[in-house]
Order: sequence, then structure tokens, then C-alpha cells
Amino acid sequence: MIFSTRALAVWALALLAFGTLAVAETPLACLGNDENWVFCSGFEEGNFDLWDDYDGNPAETNLLVSDPGPFGREGNHVARLRAREGSGGADLVKVLPASYDRIYARWYMKWEPGYDFDARNHGGGLHAGDRSLLGGTSGFQPDGTDKFSATLENYPEAHRLTYYSYYPAMYQDCVDPEGSCWGDAFPCLNDNGEVFCTIADHRPPPLPPVLESGRWYNIEMYMDGGAPTASAVGASGILNLWIDGVEYGPWTNLWYRSTPDLKLTILWLNLWFHGEHSVEGIMLDEVVVSTQRIGAVSVPVDEDNWGSLKSRFR
Repeated sequence: MIFSTRALAVWALALLAFGTLAVAETPLACLGNDENWVFCSGFEEGNFDLWDDYDGNPAETNLLVSDPGPFGREGNHVARLRAREGSGGADLVKVLPASYDRIYARWYMKWEPGYDFDARNHGGGLHAGDRSLLGGTSGFQPDGTDKFSATLENYPEAHRLTYYSYYPAMYQDCVDPEGSCWGDAFPCLNDNGEVFCTIADHRPPPLPPVLESGRWYNIEMYMDGGAPTASAVGASGILNLWIDGVEYGPWTNLWYRSTPDLKLTILWLNLWFHGEHSVEGIMLDEVVVSTQRIGAVSVPVDEDNWGSLKSRFR
């Protein structure tokens, strides 16, 4: 059978189109899945059924949208979180398949163009303890048996990422442990040690980069509950952060727990505002939780892309 050049071109383009669609439907986050990974999602599932939110992830705040993502892939999808007007937020909750003394979480994140970095906010991270204590006990100092957590948020005065961490040894803004005790920041940017950031090791350096909207960041966090201790004496908890592969940490000797039964159980990707804020929110992609360091996604380069193949038949 003899095919014309035009017919061969159509056939080749059709095959490439099929291949492109097939690749786009495969989340990069899960391509390298190994025994250390306990959860992954590239948001190519078509819904949020992998997640465990009580509110069902309403489309008004949580939406799967077509977006090239951090690697410019045609047919790619990401999760977009936008908060309703005023105080409140949007989130994705994943109850992990087991409980862990230490865990890594990696996701790609983009603040949408128009995002208001000056608005007071809270972000996402890892949580140890019962789900009922997730975000619902603000202002109360944990006792070492109930919970500890660390979430990443934009610090409005500096437009830089900092951790906001609840744990038994909170000290930076803790007038009353039963209602007026707020999370510690790592790094602590509130002052130079006069009132809030009185522990030198919790102040910069390191200093995370100034955030920009409209670009993707590779964010990875590590949390280790450390050995259970009755007080901060001898505590060995660890908190660490990587942004685009650059390490901004670790913060060590943190007192996270007094019992071995308190372990990390939840990944919480969150966007929450105290008050007035922009309509624009955040986009998320390529989420992985692992017992070992994750790092960046390795993207294979396809030299036979759509454009180059078409050019051969012009």
C-alpha cells in the first residue's frame, strides 16, 4: 500500500496527538511512585474524590481547572483554591493512610496574578493529632498529647513564606495558653528579638525569597515529631523547608510531643484569610507525601513535539 506525503503527515500528527493526550492524563507527581510515597495527586483524577473534605470541595472555592502547570503541559489540570469574600477560606484535606513520626510533603504552588500579598492569611502544611483539632483550636497551646502542626503562609509585611506552628513550647505570642496563644513563626520575622523572636536560632537567616504572583514554586516541607519528652528539655523535633530546591532551615530541638502516640496524620492544603482579600487565590499541582525526601519532578524532554513534527511535512 502506498501513502501520500499528506496522508503520512495526517497519520503522524494523529499519533502524536493521541500520545500528547495520554501523557497529559498522567499526573507527573505519581510517575515516580515508590514504596516511600504514601500519597500523590497531579489533579488528573477529574474530581476531588482522593481527598477527605467534609464540605465536598464546592466549586465556588475549590475547582479543577485546565492549566499548563509548573511544566507547561498541554491538557494539564491543577486545583484552584479561592476564598469567599471576607473572613474564611478554602482547603483540601487528606487523611494519610497511617500515622507517622516524621514525614515529607511536596507540592507545586502558584499565587494567581492579582493575589493580595498584603492580606493576613494562613496556609497549608502538616498536622499531628485528631482531625477534630485541625484548625479548630486557634489561640490554645497544645499540651504535648493532643496535637502539633506547621503550615506555610505568606507573611504580609515581608511577602515571604514562613511557618506558622502550633506546639507545646510556643512562646512568641503567648499571653494566655488557654485562648491567647498563637502559633510561632519559622523563621520569626516579627522583630529582632526584642519581644517576639527572642530565640536567636528562630530568627533569620535563612530568609526565604520574596514571593511573586504568576509563577510556580516547588515547595517541600519536613516535619519530625522527635523523641517524646516531658518538657522542652531534650526535645528533638525538626522542621525544615525547601523552596525551588533551596533549603531554608532546619529548625531543630523543637518540643512537639510528650507521648509516642501523637503522630502526623493529615496533609492540609489551605488558603484562609482574616478579612478583606483579593478574589484571586492559589493554584496547586503535583502533590506528594513521602517518608523520604522527594525533591523536584523530573520531566522528560520530548524533542518530537507537536510543532517540530508538523514542520517536517511543510
